[in-house]
Amino acid sequence: MNTPLSDVVLLKLPGREPEQFVMIGRNELFPTLAPGQPASREQWIAHFGQLLQQPPLSEAGVREALLRRGLSSREIDDQLETARRKYGVMTSQPTSWEHTTRIGSRNPDGQEIVRKTDVGGPAGQRIYVLRCTVCGHQYADYGFDADIRRCPVCQDGPRALPIPPDA
Repeated sequence: MNTPLSDVVLLKLPGREPEQFVMIGRNELFPTLAPGQPASREQWIAHFGQLLQQPPLSEAGVREALLRRGLSSREIDDQLETARRKYGVMTSQPTSWEHTTRIGSRNPDGQEIVRKTDVGGPAGQRIYVLRCTVCGHQYADYGFDADIRRCPVCQDGPRALPIPPDA
C-alpha cells in the first residue's frame, strides 16, 4: 500500500459515546513564532489544545468531509483505523514526545527508532530513521507518526520517506 501522506490528521476524542473525532490540517499542527523559528513546547501544547476545541465530528461526518477532500473509501477507512490505533496507544500507557521518538524506542508494531536526523519536514516536523524488528527494513518517517507506524515492506504500512544521509 503506497498512499500519499494525507493533508489532515484525524484524532479520536476521549470519553465520547458515540465516538467523535477532530480533523486537523497538518499545516496547522506545528506553529512558528516567525518564519523558520519553531514555537516552544509550551506554546505548541497550548496551540494543540485550541485545535482540539473545534466542533467534533461523528464517523459519518468524518467520512463525508474526507470524501469531499477526494479520499477513497479505503483511504477513509485507513484514516479512521489510524485515529483509533493512535488513541489506543495514547490511552494504554503514559506517552510523551521524548518517549516515542527516543532512540531505541519501539512501538507496538515493532518499529524501532534508529536515529534522529537533522532534516526537517513540513511545519517543523523532524525526520527519524526507523527499523522494522520483524523484517529488518530501515526507512524514514516523521516523528509524529512513530508511535503508530507499520513497516511499508512486511506490515502494509504507508510509503516511507527517503532516508536522509548522516550529517
